[in-house]
Amino acid sequence: MNQSELSPLEKSIAKKIDKTKGKASQPGYLRKLVAKLHLRIEAALARGCEYDDLAQSITETGVKISTATLKQYHTEYRRQLEKGVEEMSETVDSILPPEQPVKKEKIGQIETKTKDKSNQSSSLKQSAIDKLFASK
Repeated sequence: MNQSELSPLEKSIAKKIDKTKGKASQPGYLRKLVAKLHLRIEAALARGCEYDDLAQSITETGVKISTATLKQYHTEYRRQLEKGVEEMSETVDSILPPEQPVKKEKIGQIETKTKDKSNQSSSLKQSAIDKLFASK
């Protein structure tokens, strides 16, 4: 269609469309992209790929990202996940009763360990962990 065939309203809309920023240039897009691709990036790194290979692959799709930026965002996201796991673990430990010590009994020459409530404690702990993860 020829530009001269557009009405003033259509020309205005066309200008707006032309000025629309791509997603990659929106603030925070690259961080969100790296977070969404976190598991795939982890898998690729485990297979021996390097950040420059991954950055090049992403750039080839039209989203420009440098190796340094990819590595920084991925490392930050990984630390954020690890910190969340540590905090959740501390929460679980703080709400559960302390584990009962294992008692030792001697029967003749053989020393055996009896677990009074430690089995119950560990199953309670596992149950609480399961409930926390299920609520997330």
